[in-house]
Amino acid sequence: MSLRDWITRRTTHAPSTLDDVTEFPEALTPRHLTSVVMEEGDGQVIVTFGLGTELTANEYFGYAVDYYGPDGNGGKRFGVRLSPTEVKAYVFDWESATQANYEADAAHITDDAIVATYRDASIGVDEVGTIKAFSHMGGDDADTDIPVTLLR
Repeated sequence: MSLRDWITRRTTHAPSTLDDVTEFPEALTPRHLTSVVMEEGDGQVIVTFGLGTELTANEYFGYAVDYYGPDGNGGKRFGVRLSPTEVKAYVFDWESATQANYEADAAHITDDAIVATYRDASIGVDEVGTIKAFSHMGGDDADTDIPVTLLR
């Protein structure tokens, strides 16, 4: 599914024409990461990425949360990557070095946040030692060490 088709179907904001990219939700413009809330529920993890002022990006940008157990092992990366052609939510497991990719409908985009729902996912460690969030524009980090509110 193209990004324009996804936006037309999944957002409350409908562009007047599919070519009128200036009317897409502001979240599709790279923005500073301001806050993150990560909640583990029954068989799913929901991450809300709060967005701030605009940034400049190359061909893609994204937001993610990294965490590890108290001993520095285990842990995962829950992230969202956006480009002119796709929206992708993903989970990377550090211990097994595997990644699960989610369809674009796993991410709900509004003008000030991206809410990603990772179905059939868990935090995977009993206790979290280090947890942080970051944003990236292309291959470069933009915001680092953003605090994360973790709800379990």
